[in-house]
Amino acid sequence: MSAWDFIFTKVFLRQLAFAAALSVVIIWGALKMLDLYTLHGRTIEVPELQGYQKDEATEILEAHNLRYVINDSIFDEELDKGSVARQNPAPGTEVKRNRTIYLTTVAVLPEMVPMPDLVDLSRRQAISILETHGLVVGQLEYQPDIARNAVLKQKYKDGAIEPGTLVEVGTPIDLVLGEGLGENIAIVPMVLGMTPEQAARTLNNASLNVGDETYMDEEANEEVKVYLQEPNPVEEPKYLEAGSEVDLYYRATTEFDFEEYMEQLLSVPIPDLRGMTPQQVEARLERLSLELGLETFDDGSTRENARVYRQEPAYEEGMIIRKEGTIDVWYRPADETDNEDL
Repeated sequence: MSAWDFIFTKVFLRQLAFAAALSVVIIWGALKMLDLYTLHGRTIEVPELQGYQKDEATEILEAHNLRYVINDSIFDEELDKGSVARQNPAPGTEVKRNRTIYLTTVAVLPEMVPMPDLVDLSRRQAISILETHGLVVGQLEYQPDIARNAVLKQKYKDGAIEPGTLVEVGTPIDLVLGEGLGENIAIVPMVLGMTPEQAARTLNNASLNVGDETYMDEEANEEVKVYLQEPNPVEEPKYLEAGSEVDLYYRATTEFDFEEYMEQLLSVPIPDLRGMTPQQVEARLERLSLELGLETFDDGSTRENARVYRQEPAYEEGMIIRKEGTIDVWYRPADETDNEDL
């Protein structure tokens, strides 16, 4: 009997059918076992873990048949130490049983950084390096030295602190700076509308310190901004000896409309310049922190005999203009500027 004839015998066909059926059973069984192993179609919702202490979070995960790995730790003063700060996958994600959840916790011990060497650097360089290391500027002190605003000493709690000393992040470092030659006078910057951090940085960059801080609203935990400062340079420039203090008064942004306040604070009434000489116009605008724009002199008018007969923006009672805004003026000879023009 040939091989071809054997293929069509009942014995061969019966064995072939049996092998095919057995293969189907094996494949079906393997798929069922795989479904049971992977819990096909059954998922677990990842619980919310942020804010829980590590032990509490791990108990919750074990109860949900989930695994965990703490893959990072951060330092955050606003969060409870030892608590979960972040998780991956996020809460509400559908995952399979025994899925690993990666946790980021808040460090129990404060983060420490090495103290940088600031001596001989400029004030601005020193402040920038302190911020880079997570440290803050404490008090600025000045003493006689030819190197103006150069760092002579770096101090912590009234004592010198050596470079490389481990200090806690957020520690204030005092700087002793050189006065330079001559008077060491600083112009008081305007910090109204700034956050406490912005105001402190601005004052430090101007060689000044933050003085007394007063919170005028009960909601002290809310975001606050500077409402008043003393000395106040809004009306006219103020000067202090370098290293002096500026007192700050804060209001909560939830209680006070700073946008409207700053708009009004930085605006002045539009002045009535009609009938004024060019010299009077310049003096008046300078007092109001306004800029003189285009000056147009009609025929026959000179700076000696000219008087304003028109301005833009025009004067109108109650109207205001932003400080440093521009006013254009038109002049005629004094004898041609009559009452009707004014």
